[in-house]
Amino acid sequence: MTVRHPSRVLLALGVGALTTALAACGGDGDDAPATPGPTATPLAACMALNGTSVAAADLSLPTRGALITSAALVLATDTGNTNGEYCKVLGAIKPMDATAPDIRFQVNLPSTWNGKALQFGGGGYNGSIPNTLTKAPLGSDTAPVPLAQGYMTLASDSGHQAADSDDASFALNDEALLNYGYMHIKKTRDVAVALARTRYGSVPKRMYYAGGSTGGREALTAALRFPEAYDGVISNYPTANFLGLRLWGAALARAVYDNNSAGWIPPAMVTEIANRALQRCDALDGVADGLVSNMPGCRAISAQLVTDLSCKAGETGNPATCLTPVQISKTLSVYHDGYTLPYAFANNITRYLGYNSLEGITMQLGSQAAYIEPPVSGPNAHHVSRADQFVKYFVARNPTFNLLSLDIQNPGIYQNRIVELSDTIGATSSDYTKFKDRGGKVLWVQGQDDPSVSPYANAELYSAVVTRYGQAAADAFMRFYLIPGLAHGNGKFLLAWDNLAILDDWVEGRQSPPATPVGFDSNTATKGRSRPVCVYPTWPKYNGAGDVNAAASYTCARS
Repeated sequence: MTVRHPSRVLLALGVGALTTALAACGGDGDDAPATPGPTATPLAACMALNGTSVAAADLSLPTRGALITSAALVLATDTGNTNGEYCKVLGAIKPMDATAPDIRFQVNLPSTWNGKALQFGGGGYNGSIPNTLTKAPLGSDTAPVPLAQGYMTLASDSGHQAADSDDASFALNDEALLNYGYMHIKKTRDVAVALARTRYGSVPKRMYYAGGSTGGREALTAALRFPEAYDGVISNYPTANFLGLRLWGAALARAVYDNNSAGWIPPAMVTEIANRALQRCDALDGVADGLVSNMPGCRAISAQLVTDLSCKAGETGNPATCLTPVQISKTLSVYHDGYTLPYAFANNITRYLGYNSLEGITMQLGSQAAYIEPPVSGPNAHHVSRADQFVKYFVARNPTFNLLSLDIQNPGIYQNRIVELSDTIGATSSDYTKFKDRGGKVLWVQGQDDPSVSPYANAELYSAVVTRYGQAAADAFMRFYLIPGLAHGNGKFLLAWDNLAILDDWVEGRQSPPATPVGFDSNTATKGRSRPVCVYPTWPKYNGAGDVNAAASYTCARS
């Protein structure tokens, strides 16, 4: 590893001078001033990182190196710090394209290091550095956070800066798009490894990745694209089939807003659908606890719910007291069942399955019927807003493109671009061979109540892994859990479990994940209630006796 100290004059001159300095430095580090190593005091070792650079040769993907913009020692006694003493390092990875944004990152180097590192994933279209001082996503509420346990923690903004994670305008730049798709993951990791070598005199013996949504996709991407660089990943409700999800939003837009928004369902009726479904399905798991755990049983009776709510002779759906044929055949069809395409994404994927919109989740269809150009999440459907950004900036690369002009079944001149992007952004491959063969492990969690990522799309991707390797071989490196009540970072049952400890034990060979880990509800009103975290396709079934709020009263069942 080569850490360099550009002169203060060059730092003052800015990026252009820094580029020249990095180029002049080379890659061997023979002319670099000595830097305090692991024998220095934590303060000296931390401060010595200020203003240094990491050579491009120390990163496996193309960059112009990285600059450390600040390094400050956070004391264990500092107000508000519960993480122990650590060095907070901020910096920027310089792009090859001078017009592309930097990748801004944060690396926290604990003074008492356990020799391991945890990289945090982002969310949405990213644009800011996620919190690296907190627990692993969906992690334990009672265990110390990873940094306090001695993990080096790190994250980046994925390669661009934005005030709003719904903003996808960065994708007009090719390098920024590739960084978001996958490159920032490894680039950030490589810089962190270089910093560890300088600070501790060694590299992490274990490198983990944890995230939810976009961060969940990034976790799976780390295992698939960089199997030699990661030992284990925690993937929560990942946007793994990214193209499928975004085109689903485009299909929803046409279903809802075509023909003067004939498919739009008012909020009161959306709520009524969710409430009726919960009333019918809550007790199918043996107890009325506000959670639909027996989702297969609930989906089996969903057609009757549609029949009961559909407009009868003489009813028009105005006022919104029933569902019209258009609302059923267009909007509910797309939301509940998804779509199938006449062409294939990468890895021969031709469909995106739907959501539990007739089984208790509240659909996100917006507060008004009128379509705004560009659509805004809230007044318009959330998924439509995300899809609009995607199509404008990733696909058409035209900020004035109208989403309602895109037919995903026949995208015309955009089909090749869509297929190409599905290979750039996504984690849909079932081939984890290199990762699993070197001992890599995956903990994959999906919420049944998720309105943002289809639980069935992710279950289908997991099933492809089982098909490839067989159940026993898949179980040896991957666990997939489908959690009742869990939505998208929230929900009626907001899971908290000791996922990082379970992953670390598994990777280290101490023990495999428990057959039925215990998960706790983080919601304030129901905090402390527990359920078994059941391996897919099983779900928690009440035993008929015992505390309804205790995991011990439930068995993971298939029917």
